[in-house]
Parts: sequence; C-alpha cells; structure tokens
Amino acid sequence: MSVIIGLDGYTLPGQFVLKELCIMYPNDEYNHFLLKKPDGYLSDLAKKTVRYTTEHLSNLSYEDGDVPYSLIPEILDKTKDLRIFTYSDVAVKFLQRFLPTTSIENVQIQGYQMPDQLPDPKCFRSHNPRYC
Repeated sequence: MSVIIGLDGYTLPGQFVLKELCIMYPNDEYNHFLLKKPDGYLSDLAKKTVRYTTEHLSNLSYEDGDVPYSLIPEILDKTKDLRIFTYSDVAVKFLQRFLPTTSIENVQIQGYQMPDQLPDPKCFRSHNPRYC
C-alpha cells in the first residue's frame, strides 16, 4: 500500500521545522496534524524567517498547534512499511530522517507540478492550502 504525505513548515538555516503534516490514504481518508512548536531557541534570523513565512506564505503561526512535536517519530512510524509519495526534496530529506529504510518518492522529480488553484482546505484553518 502507498500513502501521500504532505508537509508544511519553516525552512530555517540548517533545519526544517515541521508545522503541518497530512497523511493521505488510497481510500481518501487522511490524518492531519498541526504540530506545537519544538522545544528550543530560535535565532534572530530564524525568527525573521518564521515571521515572513507566517505573514506571506502559510498564515500558520509558529505558536499554533495541538500535537506535541515529540510525537513526530511515533506518527511517522505507522507509515514505515508503506510506499510514500511526497513533494519536494525538503520533504524527502525530512521524512528520511525518521524513516531511513522506507521507500520515499518525490513526485516533483516525476514531473508532477502543483496546481495553480486548489479547493478550500479540509483542515478548516485559514491559511494557504498549498499542501493541505
């Protein structure tokens, strides 16, 4: 079986901070997670990046979220025996940190392009539904 995993977050110097995770199954069921901010300190440059991304791209506040960041390994572990499709090198690298032996394919390499217009997001949050 295969799944599609969509990620959204902040690409900061030296790291990607996951904010939103959606796992889509072949039967159109999905799991959607909005993650709390991770523990730790953000540099001034990272804070500027987060602020810009929130205001101009995703409208997802760094402070929002209800799922502890520490649960990412447990959430992704449920997909370790599945074939995973995702979009972007950033997403592949992030997922491979948690799923080093799982088949993860970047559909962007296969020629898939994101649509210019998307329907309203199913997560019921006011934000850019680029990956939702």
